[in-house]
Amino acid sequence: MTETRTNYAKRLECEQLAAAVSWPCSFESRRHAGRSSNLSRQLRLIASKEFNDRFRSGWVLACVLVWLGAIGLTSFLGLLQIGRIGAQGYERTVISLLNLVQYLVPLLGLLLGHDLMVNEVEERTLRLILAGGLSRARFLMGKFLGGCLTLTVPLLLGFTVAGTAVGLTTRDSSVAPFIRLAVSGLALGIVFLGLGLMVSTFSRTRIQALVFALLTWCLAIFVFDLVGLALLVSTKSPTAAHEIELICDATHVNVAADVHSEFDITTNAKPRTIEPTSNSSFWLMLNPVDLFRAANLETQLGFNVSLWTSLLVTSLWLVVTLGAGLWKLKQTDL
Repeated sequence: MTETRTNYAKRLECEQLAAAVSWPCSFESRRHAGRSSNLSRQLRLIASKEFNDRFRSGWVLACVLVWLGAIGLTSFLGLLQIGRIGAQGYERTVISLLNLVQYLVPLLGLLLGHDLMVNEVEERTLRLILAGGLSRARFLMGKFLGGCLTLTVPLLLGFTVAGTAVGLTTRDSSVAPFIRLAVSGLALGIVFLGLGLMVSTFSRTRIQALVFALLTWCLAIFVFDLVGLALLVSTKSPTAAHEIELICDATHVNVAADVHSEFDITTNAKPRTIEPTSNSSFWLMLNPVDLFRAANLETQLGFNVSLWTSLLVTSLWLVVTLGAGLWKLKQTDL
């Protein structure tokens, strides 16, 4: 009985959403309404509904609590490997938070995006929403924007609280590395949200989407670097091996004590600078996690990643994932 009532409420809510997004279709005044205002209204309705659903279900609150706890503990206990405790300034905090962000943020993005579309298909509410005249492209984009809002709120709240606490405790004014970590971490989460949405459109059930999302996370975080390094070792290419070691050497990045030791060396010496080559840029484009690492370890690695490279790679990933999801959604028989 409870499940029946839940499904009925879900269907009723979707009917109300379909009526809301198609409201201008029933009046002659639509001819005088601008297409841009109609588009923004529909996207706003879908995005706000997605965010409100996640908020009522407790997903947003749970994500806020988990992220605040994780980022708070890592900020103040991230230097235990070298015998220190407490806030140590923004650059030290960035190094301590690097592993947390590169592991947890992609996982949050995938978990948030994996059921955005398949949930509507399983509940048989997608047909009701699209029956009101809403295009599949607008529905997909509205879902994506709602997911972005749901992901942005806890991430920005956690970074803001941690950054304010570090600044007040250490009186450090060099906040640029921390801001770069927050912005790049948010971009990383949005890219993986797009991947999760693509997985959701290609999956038939939520269980299948969850399995594919977890496999995607393992592939991007662990398998890609190991396979890349294995290929370089097998081909015995010294130049390429050096570039990949700088970008995605998982051992060096994951051992926090080594990174902090490297930080001590580079703060007292002039850091080396290596301009990205075509090979290194190719590897960065293949995996957004490697781009995130390289962008936040410029001082330690001496590897300069331009802003245009970051924007280009992020845009390409979003275009590919959202484009593939839209293509699959158009092929879906309702």
